[in-house]
Amino acid sequence: MNFNEKYYENIIDHHGSKVLLENFVNEKLLNYRNKRNFDYGSYKQNCVSSLSPAICRRILTEKDIVKRISNQFTYGQVEKFIDEICWRTYWKGWLEHRPQVWYDYLIELKQLKPLKLDSLDYKNAIIGNTGLECFDTWVNHLLKFGYLHNHTRMWFASLWIFHFKLPWQLGAELFYQNLLDADSASNTLSWRWVAGLQTKGKKYIASTENINRFTNNRFSFPSKLILSEEEVPGYKFYEPIHVAVKSNSSKAKNKGHLIIEEDLSFVNVDKDSPVIIQSKSYNKFGQSEYVESFSNKALENAIRHCKNEISHKVSTFTWDNTELIKDWIETNSLDEIEIIAPTIGKYDKLIPKLMGRFNINIIYYYHDWDTSFWKYSDKGFFKMKKQIKNIITQFWETPLFKSF
Repeated sequence: MNFNEKYYENIIDHHGSKVLLENFVNEKLLNYRNKRNFDYGSYKQNCVSSLSPAICRRILTEKDIVKRISNQFTYGQVEKFIDEICWRTYWKGWLEHRPQVWYDYLIELKQLKPLKLDSLDYKNAIIGNTGLECFDTWVNHLLKFGYLHNHTRMWFASLWIFHFKLPWQLGAELFYQNLLDADSASNTLSWRWVAGLQTKGKKYIASTENINRFTNNRFSFPSKLILSEEEVPGYKFYEPIHVAVKSNSSKAKNKGHLIIEEDLSFVNVDKDSPVIIQSKSYNKFGQSEYVESFSNKALENAIRHCKNEISHKVSTFTWDNTELIKDWIETNSLDEIEIIAPTIGKYDKLIPKLMGRFNINIIYYYHDWDTSFWKYSDKGFFKMKKQIKNIITQFWETPLFKSF
């Protein structure tokens, strides 16, 4: 999906992302329900918010969005958009209940390395040289802009799995490495869902009719595009585990806050308390230079935002020089460090391992948005869907059913 440079400047900025939210609310939100599935190829023409690169880093939080929407609309007017915001929350919660899904996926990726070296179909697919016009266009957009429309992501994954018959894990890796908004939960579980492994027996098969309808017939197709409906092997049932998602209490006199790239909200940071912020993206899973650069710019903006509006005691560190954290602890005579709890992915094992090296108490902070929803995320989405309206009332600023 085609973006202009102003979009990229705004989406990584705490104030700029709210400008984009404002524009979406005033110009597109009322049409979202009816037009959200259409992909005309550009940010300007499409009716989706494209706020996810900010949401996944929590430069813009779900509560920010709900607060803004609730000032102007009833719940019924924007219910579909709220549902879509909650899908990301649901995926994260579902993976918190089943972290082994992520760890198994990483193991399977390692096992697929020989195929990546030997498969010509795979090599052509990742550079957009398959001969299938729509797919090749989407690959080029993915690599150039770091973004694809959500409906397009479904078509893409379906073609990858059921037409080109490539392993879903490699498609998920391609997305994770090149999407600006990829997180471990939404990306991995969405690919599993398309493949029919998330809900047994339910898979997504794309069709030329559906693609034509929602892209305004922009693409040509071969006379017969064949997608296999064979079951993808490897289904495994994962029993959900109990998840403790309650913020720790704190009585420390000298507390500091450690901020990582997956949560730049600063919602838990006390005014003018010591803060140390990751200044360089931690690129453990081969994200592209484009995505890494984007994340680094988001961190630069976050550091500037914190210094200007939250605290004058701001330090930085990188994951290849974590001794800076130790120096920060000693310089500020800290008794305790508070961290927004990392979700399953890059940091859920890294942070506890690192902090175990320091002789200091570590406490985790959880967003009340997450704690409210994750308790209902252990099964299918519709278990949580039934609770959305009740949960959302605590974040909604005007009556849910106010008449206009």
